[in-house]
Amino acid sequence: MVDNKNGIAQDTTQEEKEGEEIRQFIGIRFGQEIYGIPVEKIRKIAKPLQITSIPGTAPHIVGLTNLHGEILCVVDIKILLNMGKVIPAENSRIVIVKTVEGPVGIFCDEVMDIYDIAKKNIEATLFTLNTEIGVYIQGQAQINLGLMGILDIEKLLFKQEK
Repeated sequence: MVDNKNGIAQDTTQEEKEGEEIRQFIGIRFGQEIYGIPVEKIRKIAKPLQITSIPGTAPHIVGLTNLHGEILCVVDIKILLNMGKVIPAENSRIVIVKTVEGPVGIFCDEVMDIYDIAKKNIEATLFTLNTEIGVYIQGQAQINLGLMGILDIEKLLFKQEK
């Protein structure tokens, strides 16, 4: 079944029928690492259009884009996670997330998939994770491609303001 509001496919799994809580995450790739953002935080996924840079802003602010008449700020999360910079490519996408401040575009290398993860399978983050990054990771889950870190996206996006 497809939810036409946001174009994200949703189906009921056997585990969900048995009362186990399932959480859905959009997997996004930065380099070789995959991070998950809760589906309920996602508003839209779009191909990068023209992004206008803004002089004098923080390095992680890529610029502004006009998406169907709405002006959005686009952020490079890789810079916030000290992983370098997103280099635009064929698979690059802007993931528009809902935040308390309004919608924000996240520039990523690729949108991987939607992952259904049982709440019991979400583990605490590794204690070996860099503490500067670890505070923005709510947990991790095993997926077919390895470990996916689950981002606390609002905490990460607004870390500069605190």
